[in-house]
Amino acid sequence: MMPMIAPHPVLDVRDVWKTYPLADGREFHALRGVSLRVERGRKVAVVGRSGSGKSTFLHLAAGIDEPTRGTVSVLGRELRGMSDRQRTLQRRERIGLVFQFFHLLQHLDVLGNVVLPSLIAGDSRGQFEPRARELLDRVGLGDRATQTVQKLSGGEMQRVAICRALQRRPALLLADEPTGNLDDETGRRVMDLLLRLVDEEAGTLIYVTHSRELAALADETWSAHSGEFERL
Repeated sequence: MMPMIAPHPVLDVRDVWKTYPLADGREFHALRGVSLRVERGRKVAVVGRSGSGKSTFLHLAAGIDEPTRGTVSVLGRELRGMSDRQRTLQRRERIGLVFQFFHLLQHLDVLGNVVLPSLIAGDSRGQFEPRARELLDRVGLGDRATQTVQKLSGGEMQRVAICRALQRRPALLLADEPTGNLDDETGRRVMDLLLRLVDEEAGTLIYVTHSRELAALADETWSAHSGEFERL
């Protein structure tokens, strides 16, 4: 019998450094030798102070930036060496992004914001609109699809942003302080909803948070300090 080959982890980061030159000729190390693996279906929290390297790590995982040293691979495909277009396609096809400040388009209605990734990818309306309406129903906003986003509360806007990120069924969902612009109670409800949706979608989630309480909801937590990561 042939041995079973384990599938690639969703994210594999190996000895990653990210260094920026300073005006005085010195260097600033935003990340210092970070290594971690995130397996399929896991929910991983990253905690740490501002400037500790959390957002830099997410940008590298998303292919928005490249490491100075080391490798970042998503589903077995290394991001270093990809062209800008290839990394953009990688994000479009495999990665969903949720931001602290929602980044919704004010001139579009709720449904228009959710389907935007599908429109950009050239999906057919028959494919993407039922999916978007299903997601909005699941987050309790099915009856708000034709409303402008300006009429939504902060928590409702973040729910729309989560639906948008899940619209094309990404293998990896990256959330940068997804509750950072919400009050504690609303933030906890949004985080609970995000985790439930990821479970239902059989997805993989990495989220950055300042809150140890919200980090405790994950399967595992990593602490970032001065560009170094330690599993707690």
